[in-house]
Amino acid sequence: MTEILKGPILKSIDKTENIVVFLHGYGANGNDLIEIGKHWQQNLPSTLFLSPNAPFNCEWGENAYQWFDLTSIAPEKIGEGLQKAGPYLNQYLDHISDFYKIVNEKILVVGFSQGTMMALHHLCKRKKECAGLIGYSGLLFENEGFDSEVTSKFPIRLYHGKQDEVINYEFTEKASKKLKSLGFSVDYDLNESLGHGIDENGLDFGLSFIKKTFYV
Repeated sequence: MTEILKGPILKSIDKTENIVVFLHGYGANGNDLIEIGKHWQQNLPSTLFLSPNAPFNCEWGENAYQWFDLTSIAPEKIGEGLQKAGPYLNQYLDHISDFYKIVNEKILVVGFSQGTMMALHHLCKRKKECAGLIGYSGLLFENEGFDSEVTSKFPIRLYHGKQDEVINYEFTEKASKKLKSLGFSVDYDLNESLGHGIDENGLDFGLSFIKKTFYV
């Protein structure tokens, strides 16, 4: 049993009927992405927004967290880090489903950078299917035997800046191709001038997907 992740909560305007979970990037914390919830909230009145801090402290500062260490980008080290962090994410998603009495099919995950890596790698291996995934500026890490570990499928939307200096946008193109080959419904958008971040177009891209998923 791992410790349950904690972080900012933005309550729904109306009765909670669905949940959006934000997974932040390396060196950030839950406060970083909860701001997106504030941007979306008026258009998603029955949505509860949760933004947990990643489980491990980061060397960048007291309030900096990481899902896994990035001092080495060797594939085996990233794979080890993803596996170590996986139980924290899975336990958190199970916990909020039980605590808020919201089924997994009404929980949508939004990731940025390292958070996107976590979501893409782990959500498809859960027995309980989520509502969908929005991944900003990330990549799909495939461990040995990845294909055979996929147990649930859900719609995925990816967004990436073509000027990203941290994670090349081609990783989003590769992720889309791979996930489609496994039977996922995937759409992605690339922004010609955006670096490693989320802009207004990206926010609109994500909001449109959530509205179609939960409100239509």
